[in-house]
This record gives sequence, structure tokens and C-alpha cells, in this order.
Amino acid sequence: MRLISYAAHFEDLMLWRALRQIEHGQYLDVGAGDPLAGSATQLFYERGWHGINLEPAYTPLRQLRIARPADINLQLAAAAAEGTADFYEVPNTPLSTLDAAQAEAYRAHGQDVVLRQAALRTLDQVCAEHLQGPLHFVHLGMADPAAALAGFDLQRWQPWLVVLRAHAGATQPALQAAGYTLAYQDGWKQYYVAPQQAALAAALQLPPNPDDGYILAEGHPHSFPLTAWQQRTAAAEAEAATSRTWAQAHVAEWKHKYGQLEQQRARADELARELNQVRGMVEEQAGRLEHDRQHYLEQRAIMDQRLVNEQALVQAVEAREAALLASLSWRITRPLRQGSLMLSSAPGWLRRLPRRLVNGVLRRIKRLLGAMVRYVIARPRLSFFLRRALMRVPFLRALAIKLYLRAKTAPAEEVALPPDLNQLPDAARRMFADLRRAAPHS
Repeated sequence: MRLISYAAHFEDLMLWRALRQIEHGQYLDVGAGDPLAGSATQLFYERGWHGINLEPAYTPLRQLRIARPADINLQLAAAAAEGTADFYEVPNTPLSTLDAAQAEAYRAHGQDVVLRQAALRTLDQVCAEHLQGPLHFVHLGMADPAAALAGFDLQRWQPWLVVLRAHAGATQPALQAAGYTLAYQDGWKQYYVAPQQAALAAALQLPPNPDDGYILAEGHPHSFPLTAWQQRTAAAEAEAATSRTWAQAHVAEWKHKYGQLEQQRARADELARELNQVRGMVEEQAGRLEHDRQHYLEQRAIMDQRLVNEQALVQAVEAREAALLASLSWRITRPLRQGSLMLSSAPGWLRRLPRRLVNGVLRRIKRLLGAMVRYVIARPRLSFFLRRALMRVPFLRALAIKLYLRAKTAPAEEVALPPDLNQLPDAARRMFADLRRAAPHS
């Protein structure tokens, strides 16, 4: 598998050549920057290494935390002592610095510089809190590594290799004091080897070369500029995304319309079935109506024929009756028929005669008794005398009470009016009749 170099000056290739025999090593990257562009540790992270990344700038730290979940990513700067300092962040660039003069130079060249406070810690504190196991290399990416080395006890932590910024070929006294030897420098970076790992210096004698078997990462400073190609690709991808979105929208619309069409088709099929059912019912009802009509016509023909026959029979009977009534025998036997009718009704009339006589006598007796009761009632003295006499005979007493009640509820007899009063109103005539009835008793 070929190596992919991310570091701007091939630091990752030089370090990998010396440390490739280590399977899962550890590193400390101070001023780590972007996790890909210009990174000295991405090649190692891809091969199972992990380590500690120090980065005070917001944007690259957030990218480190996303791209390097196995690493320890801390938002701070290395210094000789713990504290805080002014930090000049240049967004979206690797130019952020703690140097105020350098920040002013960036501003003079039109860069946006954001001033804020950054936390300072010593490398001893960082390693004491987070380092577990041997430290295989330290990469110091800041412009002046002296302050970071002042807070780093090389004798205690003994990193195998230390890579830092070169300053006109001058060596670092702190490294020399700890017994580190300068194994290689390329005019931009210097590579120091710990005294305990002096054998690693042989791997650092040559600069990066084809024998290292590497390719450049996309966007590498020494790769062919791909900006125009990337812009064209991005435009093509955007157009393709637009077309894809359009196609997806139209496909969704077509699917929706197809679904509606299927629903309409299913509805049409259902309506067709219902129509067939209704048509069948109509045809069945039409058949029944036709059958009923034929039956009615047959019955009507039968009734018409029967009516004709009955009319003919009636006419024949009427003709016979007329002939009979007009015959001589019918006229001769008329007295006999009337006598026979009277004889046939005589037994019934004779049976009803006694009842009629009895009922007539009873009506007259009741009328007479009623008149007598009314006569007695109209005369208080006679009424008082009769009541005392009747009280002694219970049978007569009960009969007298019945007659009294019937006489009281019976309608009054009409009083004949003189002929000269017939023209009076009904109320006046009734009043005159009442006076006529009351006059004899006064």
C-alpha cells in the first residue's frame, strides 16, 4: 500500500521511514492545525497510531475533533509556564500566531485577524495528564519552539524524535543539553534523535525520494494545482445534483400521477362493475315488467271476453224478463201473486200484534202516571200528604220515587200558543208558555 504524504515538507515521510517498525505508536503534535492539509501526523493516524494534538484556533480544533476521535485534541498553546496570552487567529488559514508583530504584518497584507485569549500549558503538564506509554515523536509546528521546549523535560519523557522549525540552521540548546543530536535538516525543519535511539539517525540521512513509495495528498503544496479542475468538478456536480433533484421531483410527481391514475382506473373498474350490476338489475326488472305486462294483457283479454259474455247473458236475461212481463200469463196471475205475498207476511204481522198492543197500553199508562206525578208535584199540600202516606208502604214509596225521577227528567209538553203569538221569537214564546203553565197553580 502506497503512502499518502500530507505534510507540506514531507515530515511525515521522513518520520515514517524511521518509525515504520512501530505498529501503534504515540505522537505529540503542537500547533497541529488542519487534520489533513499540511498535517505531519495524518499518515500515522491512518495506520493505527494515536496521540495528543494541541491547537488554540477554533476552526482547525473542531475539524480535528471530528476527523480524529481516537486522538486527544486540546484547545491550548504550549508555553514555558501555565497562563493565558493574546492569540491572533487568522480564520481558515494556518497563520494563527501568538506574535503580535506577525499579526500586524498579516493585517497589513489584508488578512482578517481576530484577537482573543488562549490558554497556555506546559508540555510537561500535558504529558503528565494524557500520555500513556512511550512518546515516539514530537512535532513542534509553531514559528518559535523555544518557549514550548522550556516547559518540556526531555530527560523525563524522552521522545524518540523531535521535529521543529529551523532558524537559519541554528540548533536548539535545550535539545543539545538533553543529549539529542541533529540527524537531518532540509532548510525548513530539523530532526533530532534521542541518545537512547541513535540508530534511527541512519533512516534520516536521505531526503524523501521515490524509494519511499508515496503519493501526494489532494491539495498538497507540491502537487499540480487542481483548483480549476475542482471548480469545474464542483460546478458539474452541482449541475448533476440539480438535475438529479429535478429528476427525483419529476419521478415523484409521475409516481403521484401514476398512483392517481391507478386510483382512477380502480374507481372506473368499480363503477363499471356497479354499472353492470345496475344494468343486470334493470334488465331483470324489465323482464319482470314485460312478464307482468303480458300477464296483465292476458288477464285483460280474459276479462274482456268474460265481460262480453256477461253482457250477452244480461241482455238475454233482460230479454227473457221483458218477454215474461209482457206475457198474458204474467198479467193474469198478478192478483194471485199479491195475495200470496200478503199471506206470506201475515204470520209475522200476527206474531207482532200482541207486543204492539201491550207496548201501546204501557206507554199510555206511563204517560198517565207521569201526568199524575206532575199534578201532585205542582201542588205542594197534596204532595206533602201523599209523601207521608207513601212512607208507610215501602213498595209504593220506591215506585213513587221512580215515577218522580222519570217525570222530572221527562221533557215538558209543548204548550199551544195562541195564533196571534206565532210571530214572536222563540225565547219570548217559551217564556209565555212557562207563564201559562204556572198560572193555574198560583
